[in-house]
Amino acid sequence: MRRWVAGLRDGRPQPRIPTAAVWRCVFTMFVLRLPSFNALEPELRRPRWWDRWVGARKPSADTVGRVLAGLSLKELRQLVVAVNRGAWRRKTLHGLPGAAYRVVAVDGHELWASRARCCRQCLQRAVTVGGARQIEYYHRVVVAQWVGVTPPAILDVERIAPHEGEVVAARRLVARVVRSYGRLVDVITADALYLEAPFIEQVLAAGKHVVIVLKQEARELYQDAEGLRALVEPQVIREAERTTRLWDLAGLTTFTTLGRAVRVVWAEEQTRRGRIVGGQRQTVVEDKRWIWVTDLPAGVVPATTIQRWGHARWDLETRGFGELTTLWHMNHCFIHAPTALEALLLTLAVAFLTTSLFYARNLKAAGRRHLTRLGLAARLREEFALLAGATIWPAVQRSD
Repeated sequence: MRRWVAGLRDGRPQPRIPTAAVWRCVFTMFVLRLPSFNALEPELRRPRWWDRWVGARKPSADTVGRVLAGLSLKELRQLVVAVNRGAWRRKTLHGLPGAAYRVVAVDGHELWASRARCCRQCLQRAVTVGGARQIEYYHRVVVAQWVGVTPPAILDVERIAPHEGEVVAARRLVARVVRSYGRLVDVITADALYLEAPFIEQVLAAGKHVVIVLKQEARELYQDAEGLRALVEPQVIREAERTTRLWDLAGLTTFTTLGRAVRVVWAEEQTRRGRIVGGQRQTVVEDKRWIWVTDLPAGVVPATTIQRWGHARWDLETRGFGELTTLWHMNHCFIHAPTALEALLLTLAVAFLTTSLFYARNLKAAGRRHLTRLGLAARLREEFALLAGATIWPAVQRSD
């Protein structure tokens, strides 16, 4: 870690505090689940607590923000790639049993919104508040994450610039992910927004495959698949609480802008769920329809696998955005600067993966028995004092 971090740099000509030391402060802030730079600064001021990790000279909250705003993202992304590839090489990232493909989900996420503060790279939208129209400023990013992998790992993030769509930013992200990770990426899965010929052509040209949701009923491809499935008997799959009628429709040529035949997997799922309503347990039946478009042939990847990959895309919402937002302060505005925004998210990705690996792969079962991952952050915070042999109070100055 120290060797990779030593290559980080920012725009300061003669920094008094090394860039690596400032980044280690931010990394540790996430590891300890501190909510802001202002919460980090008092911790840095504790005598000798951070000396072995950061150095004798500690940055202030303003210095941390200023360094992140000028940080070179190229070296930081190389650090994220090195950590992720190292985890795969050491087999500490585990996919589903028997999985031959590594699947990456791509999706957008909104970080925060304000009606008062903005920057040149803010996105804008008009909202109605109290009957009056106001301009709201916000930031969105596109995130790439492996799905079906434990612990979950984020590969990269890309900020959506003003006056451009999410798919445009996603194309930059996918190009960089494919170039950086190579054979560690086999399939790109995404929502219906990404069912565009330029995006799919880019993925296929890179030698990868796609599994993308189809929702638009007005599309010729949707209507063609709906008419064809009426002529084909579905495969019925009964699991514990879910019954699926599955149609595997290959060779559909009505995606005219793509200019090649695609395969459509159509699933109608009926799930029985138990709920408590008015103190009484009831069984509720949920009916859902899922449709996916892919280039993978049925002889290579069965329809049940496409269905599993399509549902595994929600890993990005639950084990990705959901946990990072709820427990890691992902949506907090640490500093309103575009470069700092991406730097914080990339640093968060490293902290998220390394602490997850430490908890799941390094701690013995006895050590995890009564320790949650959130509790691990508090335990690590105590370790700073033990390693430094320090107290929580500054030295008392006695008068003669």
